[in-house]
Amino acid sequence: MLHLQPHNLLIQKTLSEAIEAYNKGAPITLDRIVSDFDYATFHISDSEQDKSILHLSIRTKAWQSVSSLGRGILAYLQDKYDKLPGVSTLQPPESGYDYTMRINLAELSTDSIIHISLLKIIIMSHAFQLAFDENAKLAELPEGRQDSSTVHVVQYRDDENIYIKPSGDRITVIFETIFQGETDKVFGKVFLQEFVDARKRNRSIQSVPQVLFSHEPPLEIAAVLPSNSISEKSKRFITFVLFPRHFATPELQLSSVCQLALFRNYFHYHIKCSKAYMHTRMRHRVDSFIKVLNRAKVDVDEDEHENNRRTISGRKMVY
Repeated sequence: MLHLQPHNLLIQKTLSEAIEAYNKGAPITLDRIVSDFDYATFHISDSEQDKSILHLSIRTKAWQSVSSLGRGILAYLQDKYDKLPGVSTLQPPESGYDYTMRINLAELSTDSIIHISLLKIIIMSHAFQLAFDENAKLAELPEGRQDSSTVHVVQYRDDENIYIKPSGDRITVIFETIFQGETDKVFGKVFLQEFVDARKRNRSIQSVPQVLFSHEPPLEIAAVLPSNSISEKSKRFITFVLFPRHFATPELQLSSVCQLALFRNYFHYHIKCSKAYMHTRMRHRVDSFIKVLNRAKVDVDEDEHENNRRTISGRKMVY
């Protein structure tokens, strides 16, 4: 199976090429559009006044829902990026984009490039960070008061959302996904069942988050789920249950967010790969059957052709 990388490789490559050209004394002119999963688009361009300055802008479907949660998303991004060498927030953002950062090639480091390539993940992590903070506050309350009615909703696709519900002893993350056909539903069920079975078979991975798969909306999100989503037959709900061991440190928090943010892409990618593999096997089997049938054909003897006639003695008649 393919494990998708959380960082954007095209952004890493573009920034590395720009730094290399700048160090050689021949800065390149950039005006590049980079697309990512979940309707995310990046625009990398250089400043007209100073070729050592780049502007990187992002437009993502999740921005509107994430920016409406708790502490402002702009302050969150400034806290993450403005402390990196060579990176600062540019206000106002580029027209048509949600957020723009200013990159100084003379000060940019390798670590800064890695963090910049994680920009889409960092934006989505704002909702998760709010859940982590609320979990820490609820854990300090008495045992009977650790439940919360708060549900953070992240709309990262047109008809699909992520629901994040914190409580005192866990954080529940629910993915709402749509299958395009009945075949995808079957593959998805088999694929997710393997998540459950593998956790039971292999003791070394029993500490991973619990995975649940349901046709009906979980009770945790019943209060915030739109009424038209309940009757949608093609929708399925995938639940991950995170315990404190999965987000105890900032490093674990980032790792968990990266894995969860890429889950939907990972899930549907492997459904399509499975279908393509089965189609390839079926075409190969049909080709082998055709070869067998071709070998089974009886060659027509030239002597028995209808235009060849013989005499009573067996000699061929010549016309």
